[in-house]
Amino acid sequence: MAQAIVGHLGAAYPMLPTPSGKYSIGRQAFDWTDTTRADAFSTDRAKYRELMVYIWYPARRVAHAAQAEYFPGANELATDPAARQAMEDMFGPNWRLMASGAITSHAVTDARPVMQPGGFPVVLFSHGYTSTTFSYTAQIENFVSHGYVVVAIEHTYAAGIVVFPGNRIRLFREPARAASAPNDPMQAMILSAEKGTQTGAEDVRFVLNMLAEKKMPLAKIMNLGRVAAVGHSYGGTLSARACQLDTRIKVCVSEDGEVNPVGAFFDYSDHTALRQPFFLIEVGSHPADTELSRMHESRTRWNAYLAHQRGQLNACGPGSYLVLVSGPGMGHASFSDGPVLNAAPGSKQAADALRNLELTEGLELSFLNKTLKGEPAPLLDDAAKMPSGVKIERVGR
Repeated sequence: MAQAIVGHLGAAYPMLPTPSGKYSIGRQAFDWTDTTRADAFSTDRAKYRELMVYIWYPARRVAHAAQAEYFPGANELATDPAARQAMEDMFGPNWRLMASGAITSHAVTDARPVMQPGGFPVVLFSHGYTSTTFSYTAQIENFVSHGYVVVAIEHTYAAGIVVFPGNRIRLFREPARAASAPNDPMQAMILSAEKGTQTGAEDVRFVLNMLAEKKMPLAKIMNLGRVAAVGHSYGGTLSARACQLDTRIKVCVSEDGEVNPVGAFFDYSDHTALRQPFFLIEVGSHPADTELSRMHESRTRWNAYLAHQRGQLNACGPGSYLVLVSGPGMGHASFSDGPVLNAAPGSKQAADALRNLELTEGLELSFLNKTLKGEPAPLLDDAAKMPSGVKIERVGR
């Protein structure tokens, strides 16, 4: 249920919905460097790819524990004009509420983890382009409350802002256009996006390698035999690529991460198949004519895109799904906190935003519970229980 609190001037502040599961939530931060990959934007060849990784996990409940900041260190960023602008671009007026502590997460920093025989399944989560992990706090917290460890990766330079220890800031950077890029702007854009997606997928694999080394205490509560890659938009596309490259990842969820005009995901020259169960959840509220106009496409090209997407999905692993969701207020951002936090508390917009967020969370959780925990998923497999505004198709081999 969404909440609102009343500020000292009587204004209602929007708050994140309360996670629906039984577990409390802990959060820890890690600064990891991949010494096998160079920093693409550094002139220093000794600089390697550095990532901030936040691990959210089932934690022991502690009475009156202080809830963690929504965005760690947000208040300190106010002194840096570029960082302040990046935060305002991502969060708008809510940034000041986050920086002041009016909007918080439900997590407790460094809380003691819950120990479970066999450990908890792991979700490797990736944010959207120019966004940040924390824009998906509600979704992440809900996964954790239902017994998952979520390892959320800040993809440096693809994120709107990443803050490293010592208040070292890395802002979003547009990837350089390849020297061999074609004159066709669309094809050049596709090649650039493929490169960025590959980098993100390699981030996911590096983080999985770090988890497998079990050098941190939290590794004791993780079951790395049950790993999912989940992401929104750019994060969904790179999650699909990570699944193609690494069979340690058992299932993949792409939240509105299709690549028009390419397909459900990119086709790389290595032709590596996506063998795992794949869950593509798309916003289906826009009619084809609207999409055609937005992308300046012909109907022939649009139909070719749909046909190729279908072929890709049918070649995915058994147990895959294509899910289309629609309804009032449903849009590309509905997987994130934005619509809930930006709506006036108590308004119809707030109710619609909460409904959309809870709907997508429920569908994805059903898929993860089915594929990683072996639980039944009536929300996906029983037509009588299918929510309104949802169309579900079984795809895959």
